[in-house]
Amino acid sequence: MALGRKSIPKYVKEKLRSEVGFGCPIKGCGNPYLEYHHFDPPVHIKPHNDPKGMIALCAQHHKKADGGAYTIEQLHALKKDKTHAALVKGNLDWLRKDLLAVVGGNFYYNTLKVITIDGIDLVFFERDEKGYLRLNVNMLSLEPEDRLIIKNSSWENIGSPLDLRSPPQGKELEVRYDNGDSLYLRFIDLVSLAQAIERYETDIFRDIPFPITAVEVNMTVAGTNIELTPSHSRIGGFKTSGSLISNCGSGFLIKNTGVLWRQNPVFKLKKLVLGINKSKPVNINVQ
Repeated sequence: MALGRKSIPKYVKEKLRSEVGFGCPIKGCGNPYLEYHHFDPPVHIKPHNDPKGMIALCAQHHKKADGGAYTIEQLHALKKDKTHAALVKGNLDWLRKDLLAVVGGNFYYNTLKVITIDGIDLVFFERDEKGYLRLNVNMLSLEPEDRLIIKNSSWENIGSPLDLRSPPQGKELEVRYDNGDSLYLRFIDLVSLAQAIERYETDIFRDIPFPITAVEVNMTVAGTNIELTPSHSRIGGFKTSGSLISNCGSGFLIKNTGVLWRQNPVFKLKKLVLGINKSKPVNINVQ
């Protein structure tokens, strides 16, 4: 964060997201996980949070904008391109459907708190006033290092991952750290019961209305006995798969693990940088 500039207010983020149709406005992208680029003037010239001189971009295109890939005139034009914003918004209709979370071989229907451990919501969704699902992520770790934080589909903290992948349209998100911590999300449009049965080899969804958006979640917290794979959930010696839970407060829920979680030290969060931690190279792939 530039010296002298305060954190970006929530209303500014909301305005900028709405302006671009809730997805990255660069042609062919539309990624809904956004950062906020200061370009008129750049923050090194004048620290500010004036939405007139800011634009919402995905992490990859924000990085390119910081490198001078787009002119001030081009960025202002993108802010005013309502036709493209409407197109991006239309392409994100999968975020307005009912949600089926697929976590460790189990299924959670219309359960927006997908994973909660020790009172920490690791993966959860909120619906905004327009009905769009907004992704929230708080990764856990045994290491006293920065880990991924996404708040209402805004990148808030990334740390120094080995790899971060988020293709256009935002239907996949993968992050891996050098100690083995990892998170993988994949969104899939399921248009019919038959398609769901074919993909997951079970007819457990017969009472669920389609079409629906499924989010598949796989997670590893290195050094723990908590394991979420495509086929099962494992907690110590306890293993589950094939269950369906509907309309609950939380899906995958674990309490009182006794683990000392050490990620995102408070002293670092007080100096939170919105965007990529540039102290260490990060491989970001949106292709």
